[in-house]
Formats: sequence, structure tokens, C-alpha cells
Amino acid sequence: MIPVYENENRAAIGLGTYLGSFSDEDSKQYIDAITYAVENGIAAIDTAINYRGMRSEKDVGNAVNALISSGAIKREDIIIASKAGLLFGDITSGRNPMKCLQEVLAPKGIQLSDFCEYDGLYQTLNPDFFDTALQLSLQNLGIDMLDIHYIHIPEITRAQLTDAEFYERIAKLFAWYENKVAEGKIRYYGLALELCAMEPEEEKWYINVEKAGHIAREISNGNSHFKYIQIPYNIQYPYAATVRNQSYKGENCSLVDAAHQMGLRVIGSKPLCGGKGFEKATLKEMISFALNGVDAINVGSKNINHIQEILDLR
Repeated sequence: MIPVYENENRAAIGLGTYLGSFSDEDSKQYIDAITYAVENGIAAIDTAINYRGMRSEKDVGNAVNALISSGAIKREDIIIASKAGLLFGDITSGRNPMKCLQEVLAPKGIQLSDFCEYDGLYQTLNPDFFDTALQLSLQNLGIDMLDIHYIHIPEITRAQLTDAEFYERIAKLFAWYENKVAEGKIRYYGLALELCAMEPEEEKWYINVEKAGHIAREISNGNSHFKYIQIPYNIQYPYAATVRNQSYKGENCSLVDAAHQMGLRVIGSKPLCGGKGFEKATLKEMISFALNGVDAINVGSKNINHIQEILDLR
């Protein structure tokens, strides 16, 4: 069964952990916020290895494992999702991303040439990188298995490859993912898209969801564990549900529709537009808009009062 964000007692809302500094103060706020959110009915926590120099993953791990140890929850009560694909740093060990590349990744044969760069972000589809990233994520989180693991902003690499090159690399990475499912390291995997949802008119970012789904099914002999798409979805960027630049069986459709036709769940990020949405709409209006367009949303916050406000909307 595909894990969902909601049941009869929970809204389709997860907690995101992207925002904030590397500071101990922000980590304490995140640990308190995650603890509060889970204790009050939020069933999903979303993070990534590169968020806050690995501190977000470590904060999630500290909060969740304390809850499990206290008996407040069981591991199966909560969905933990993370991402890989972007070059990461490790603030705790004093390594910035380039130092991590030199000291952690290069000894494993991973070089800067494996990455594509856009706006200061370095992205790769190299399975060897994902293997190292997954091991570190599980270690940071203090768990044996992730519920969902995403390929983070693959459009950066997509923009610099031909169609054939890109989907060939996706096929190899999907094969790696299916092996990790078999090993019990992850339950499901997906694409954490960003640029193609925010700038759908830019052909260079285009990824065909139907084709990705067919590749996953072929790789897995029809038993694919590719089950998720994550995209920015809010009043400023509604394009994933409105722009019909995808296709399914020859019919034009939106990215959200294509994903649903392929049996994928769509998770929306940035529902509050990074806070800028309050210039145009209320919290209730933004949350309602997002939940009406996708299957579930991640709201990024380390503020308990803000989380309470969101919970009160249910």
C-alpha cells in the first residue's frame, strides 16, 4: 500500500524542513516543532540531505527517535521522506559542499564532472552518488528505511542532455532505486521537480511524466515503486495543474493529471509561496488552494504557533 499523508484523523499536510539557518537555535526550534507537529496529528516529515547542511535530517532524526523511544509513536505511524541529487555539505563536520566532494565523494569515484550546474546548484543522476547520499541520510535520520526518497531537481541535469541521454540515466537510477527497495532501504521513490513546475514554458526543463512512469514499469517488470511526484504548487505557481504540456496516451494534460493517470501521488511544496503569499491571500485560502490542486502538501515551518494555526484549519 502506498503511504498516504492522511487517514480519518489526519489532514493531508506534512511538515517541511527546508527553511532556516545552520544554527543550534534553529535546530532546537525544528526539533520542538517536529515533536509538536507529530504529537498533534501531522503524519509526514519531508527533508533532504542538502537542507541546512544535513542539519534538517539530523533534527528530524533527533525528534522522531525521541518520540519513538518515549512510546509516543511507533515508526510506522509516520512517513519520513528525503531527497538526493544535489551536491551537499555537512555543517557539523565543517565541510562545505566542495569539501564534501573532495573528502567524501571523490574517494568513491564521484567527481565534479558528474554534476550539472544551475544557479549555484550542482545536480547529478549518478547512482553512486545516490548510494552514498542514501547511506548518509539514513545515518542522519537514525532509521533503517525511508518511506519516500526523491530525485532532487533532476531538471538541472535534464537541461544539459539530449532526450536519449537523460532518460537513459533515469533508467539506470530507477534500477538502482528498485534494488534499494529490494534491500529494504526505501519503500517508494519519486521525482522532486521544481523548475518544470515553476517555468513550464521553458522547454529545457521538460520531463515527460508518462515516459518516466513507463521506464519505471519496464525496469521493474510491472511492479514499479516509483509512486510520487513533488512539485511547488501555490497561488503564485499553479502551473502544474493548469498548463497542459504533458500527455497521457496521446492526449494533452497537465503535470498533475499525467501523474494521476500514471498512478502517482502528487505532493505540493511551498504552499505559502515562501511567505510571500500573505500579500495576496490568507493562510486558510492558500492551504485550501493547495489541497484542492494536489493530493497532499508540505508546509515548511519551525514555528509551533504557525503549525498550530495550520492544524486549527482542519
